[in-house]
Amino acid sequence: MGQRSLKKPSPWLQHVVSGTQPGEVCLVCVPPAGGAAGAYWTWTQWLPPRMDLLLVQPPGREDLCAEPPEWTLGQLRRQFEQAMAALPEVPFVVLGHSMGSLIGTHIATWLAPVRDVRRLIVSSYRPDPGESRFTRVFPGGTVDSIDLVQFAELSGIGRAEWEALPADFREPLTRRWYADLALSAELPVPTEPVLDCPVTAWLGDRDLMAADEMKAWSELTSATCEVQSWPGGHDYLFARPSPVAKRLVEIIDLDTLG
Repeated sequence: MGQRSLKKPSPWLQHVVSGTQPGEVCLVCVPPAGGAAGAYWTWTQWLPPRMDLLLVQPPGREDLCAEPPEWTLGQLRRQFEQAMAALPEVPFVVLGHSMGSLIGTHIATWLAPVRDVRRLIVSSYRPDPGESRFTRVFPGGTVDSIDLVQFAELSGIGRAEWEALPADFREPLTRRWYADLALSAELPVPTEPVLDCPVTAWLGDRDLMAADEMKAWSELTSATCEVQSWPGGHDYLFARPSPVAKRLVEIIDLDTLG
């Protein structure tokens, strides 16, 4: 797909472009709890050069590993406000996975007044999550208490694989999960302003939720809402090759070029 280059319009945002000029559309990608921007870097192998990526990089991971992993929605919003002047005047599509879907809905409402947001894609997240995933994964409410069964369901990392990881890797990963899930437990899905772009809700066919539960995302938009399931569990989106690759390119082209 050609050489990609990286720009950083703010410390928590990575703008991935082909060549030196912005593409025709920008796909904002938000990682799941405990995740990092790097989860989406493999997508540069199959996304057309005309599609830029804007990757959200929370603190405490990858190039920001020296920072504490705790963060707030207000801090992220300030990162976007800082970056806005450097972001291209092109259509935007926002995509988030798991907890990233919750954050992505907020990002879409921030972007909509100042950029042309064509679609919101939410993946593996109920708009009404019911019991907090924070209390499920950390039932004791502390970073030292972790339910590895619940953790495995959400992360795809099983007990044996987890215990085989070096302690100096497990500890910062646990702290990232704790910080992200604690944040998500405090955040509601935004109810206003209502978006006017289509919403697409994706999930794995062996996920922790049913397709019918995803239909409630329709309340976030005055436009259409479609639900589609894909082969796999909660982390289906990052399977290699990604099952969504062809469909994602199709709907972005439909929204921005059609």
